[in-house]
Amino acid sequence: MDEQNPVYLRLRYNESLESKKNILSSEISLLNIIKIARRYHSLRIEELRIKDDLYKSIKKLGLLIRKSKSTLPFLKPPQKKEEEKPVLKKEKIKVKQNVDEKLESQLKDIQEKLKSMGR
Repeated sequence: MDEQNPVYLRLRYNESLESKKNILSSEISLLNIIKIARRYHSLRIEELRIKDDLYKSIKKLGLLIRKSKSTLPFLKPPQKKEEEKPVLKKEKIKVKQNVDEKLESQLKDIQEKLKSMGR
């Protein structure tokens, strides 16, 4: 096979500096997009868990209503007690802390590089 000769380009200092700044800015944007995507994913998982719990609760309630109609011919309305506030369970979603810390450290490094270049 024929050996290919490399092609060299000459860039001025200002052009190369601007190119480096653009690359670093692109990296920052990509890292921010990754953070947003991970946050969306964790929120979506939480939403699906809540919907699943809600679906199960509604299904149980439907079964209880059907059972109560078949066993009790006349239902008396329940007496009102003190209003109980529903207790919502808040489950913490396990997010990979190491990955988030790595992203943050990469963002800081890139921002420091940009500052040192004079942006």
